[in-house]
Amino acid sequence: MRRRLRLWLVVSALTLAHPSAALAQNGYSFIDAERSATRYALATARPRLACAELLAATPSSTIVAAERIAGADGLPEHCRISGLLAPEIRFEINLPSAWNRRFYMFGNGGFAGETPAAGSRPHLRAAALLHGFATASTDTGHDATSEPLATFATSEQKRIDYAFRAVHLTAVEGKRITAAYYGQFPAYSYWDGCSTGGRQGLISAQRFPGDFDGIVAGAPVLAFVDALTQSLWNGLVLAETPVPPEKLRLVGEAVYARCDAKDGVKDGVIDDPRRCDFDPERHLTQCPPGLDQPSCLTPAQGAAVKKIYAGVTSAGRPLLFGYPVGGEVASQSEIGNGVPKSGWDGWLIAKSGEKSLHYQFGESFVRFFALPKAGPDYDVRSFNFDTDPPRLDELRQLLDASNPDLSAFRSRGGKLLMYFGWADMALPPLMGIDYYEKAEAKNGADTPDFLRLFMVPGMFHCRGGVGTDRFDAMTALIDWVERGEPPAMLVAAREHEGRLVRTRPLCPYPQVARYLGSGSTDETASFACRSDH
Repeated sequence: MRRRLRLWLVVSALTLAHPSAALAQNGYSFIDAERSATRYALATARPRLACAELLAATPSSTIVAAERIAGADGLPEHCRISGLLAPEIRFEINLPSAWNRRFYMFGNGGFAGETPAAGSRPHLRAAALLHGFATASTDTGHDATSEPLATFATSEQKRIDYAFRAVHLTAVEGKRITAAYYGQFPAYSYWDGCSTGGRQGLISAQRFPGDFDGIVAGAPVLAFVDALTQSLWNGLVLAETPVPPEKLRLVGEAVYARCDAKDGVKDGVIDDPRRCDFDPERHLTQCPPGLDQPSCLTPAQGAAVKKIYAGVTSAGRPLLFGYPVGGEVASQSEIGNGVPKSGWDGWLIAKSGEKSLHYQFGESFVRFFALPKAGPDYDVRSFNFDTDPPRLDELRQLLDASNPDLSAFRSRGGKLLMYFGWADMALPPLMGIDYYEKAEAKNGADTPDFLRLFMVPGMFHCRGGVGTDRFDAMTALIDWVERGEPPAMLVAAREHEGRLVRTRPLCPYPQVARYLGSGSTDETASFACRSDH
């Protein structure tokens, strides 16, 4: 337990130092690896070539650099490959001198374009190398420093590369290079991603079912087009009627006062926001007409919060899903400049004079993906949410990962583990549940044999929040793929000021963790996974 805590603290520090990391990973893969590595280890493989012998060029790919990295600072010796797939897809492969015969590829965040040194990517790479994995990553075909947000999307080629081509070709080329180095192909291949990385994992299972044996898809942007369209709408709503942080605290206090105990335990976590009947216009003090006071919401502010909960409509119908209650309260696990942050901070509520992330992402999406002919100076306030979304079906076919037919992935033995935070304010969590239910309807009642969804009470986007967010989905996936042991639960933890303060079971949907009536509510043993149906 002490070793696991040290690993959690290291990952926490690294992720907080690079806040963009939360957009692409949960960050806690492999913290349980020692538990299963001894039991399930494959015979270690050694290189058959010198690292420099991998330098090569073909019409479609070029190895730009092949460098032997000496073991240091706890990292093992490995060969680092930097390559280019035509026309502009850059990738990196890392091959340890003692290989566990597994291939591990991790995903991107937001609009991608990250270099291997960006954010937490070096630390994700290091965690896998420490356990003997060959690792791979890609920038998806553009550089975010020169083409920020969605500005790259005026190029049709870069759209396709970002949508799915870069991940697929990097996986294929990465395994080819791995086989050349060790004289054998990987025994198993795994994908690990959250947010955009979750979408990349799902689209791999749908379009290229042979690329990975196991996929962790966290908070996937699976309905990409509608989610980014709604992001713009969210941004416009709160730009027109700002809700300051002190008012949001009022909302959070009222939400938890009304709904915290609905699951039978008053513990600062709402286990399923769908049970909560909170209405900001009925359950919050309304300011007197014409007054805006710190202790109340104006009618316009109450209406704005309610709009975020409800979600955008298009031609009288919901375009996607609204956002659940629960993300309004500040969490000590999400520290920004020494101040606890809520799930709304940054995503929905921006600093004075700045645009929220929802506004920035939605604005860039509309200008460069949805309506590129309108030009980069297009006033997004002119976007018509009734008539413009129906024109984007071709874009949905390119970018969305919403196809529930996973029969090809299943038939070759693939396993898919999804997770979503119930307090995610970057993406609507109901999007994940909707996909799972459609996949179950399409693939049959035994869908849990290859696909499981874990909803995480109180967790923000990919990690953080007021719930437990430290869990190792990757090791659970490896056990499932290689030993046929489907995860009956994931044990998750919450850490505060360097110590564990809570552990809880995460249950495969539709099961939920229910208190057994005795024992500490901060210990996993006091809960069991139960079906409410």
